[in-house]
Amino acid sequence: MVHRHGTDELEAEMRRLHDAARKRRSVDGFARAAVEAFVWAVLTGVCAKLVRDSARLPLFFYPLGVLDAWLLWDSARWYRRARAQLRLESAALRRLRQVRAELGIDPSPEERP
Repeated sequence: MVHRHGTDELEAEMRRLHDAARKRRSVDGFARAAVEAFVWAVLTGVCAKLVRDSARLPLFFYPLGVLDAWLLWDSARWYRRARAQLRLESAALRRLRQVRAELGIDPSPEERP
């Protein structure tokens, strides 16, 4: 088998990038952010209904309000994390395509019809 100069390094990089691209951790972050945002919206509705309908706020309103604020903060934090992870995954996929084109596995974008 004929090896070009640097082929072993490119194949090792391709395996590493392939394993990294397979994990897709950003999906988990987006899912968690979506679930927390939904729970936050429901809990906000419950808190708003308590404020509107109660002559005097019940004691459990305050822990609910704290939980509501925490859910909003945590949902935004997970969303930002997932976006950052998605940028890294996109860069890894872009590099994986370049390595595969250099190895001759896939045609480069310029060669595609």
